Amino acid sequence: MDWTEFFDAQAGRPTRSVLLRALELRAAAQPGTFPGSAAAAPDFSAPEPGGSIPAPPGTAIDLGCGEGTETRHLLFAGWTVHAFDADPGAEARVRQGLGPAEQARLTFHRSRFEELPELPAADLLYAGFSLPFCDPAVFPELWARIRRALRPGAWFAGEFFGPHDDWAGRADMNFHDRGQVDILLADLHVADLVEDDRPGQSAFGPRHWHLFHVIARTPPPAPTNSTEILS
Repeated sequence: MDWTEFFDAQAGRPTRSVLLRALELRAAAQPGTFPGSAAAAPDFSAPEPGGSIPAPPGTAIDLGCGEGTETRHLLFAGWTVHAFDADPGAEARVRQGLGPAEQARLTFHRSRFEELPELPAADLLYAGFSLPFCDPAVFPELWARIRRALRPGAWFAGEFFGPHDDWAGRADMNFHDRGQVDILLADLHVADLVEDDRPGQSAFGPRHWHLFHVIARTPPPAPTNSTEILS
């Protein structure tokens, strides 16, 4: 695949909806809780009138940042971002249009998934349409690194490709059916999982998509026992 051609075709597109939805869910969740969970841990912060205080921007990872749309969105929202991509022109594309404040909060890492170092600890990890391009023999270690990078209460947002996808069977890509996706997400709270199995369009023309759009969260830290603090 000619990635330069692909990234040129992607220039100017809007921020992907999976990331936007993950940010909405994070903002709506009280610190230390799962949205909609009846067993949510108590929130001891002082809420503003009419609502809880959303978690502030933290550290995010963008795996396979491409032309940089999502990285820039996070930077402009106040996040510190570690952006990873193997394409030689990716860093220049990502940094285009950033001011000094955003530049200071961006660390770019040029790396293939197969050579990825241990990831920094993160409050959010986004992998938009990128994980399927990891060598299937290396993918289990990549996923293990992703899980280790997620702090307690951190969010994952991204896509897996399914076996009905037009590219299924390519030896250099990985694909997962619904049961395998469920195994990957074991021990995470799945906030949103949408299976998309349909004909559609890509930057290069018509194709059949089989995708799993995932938003999930690691278990939050155990609530501090106020009795223990006072004892």
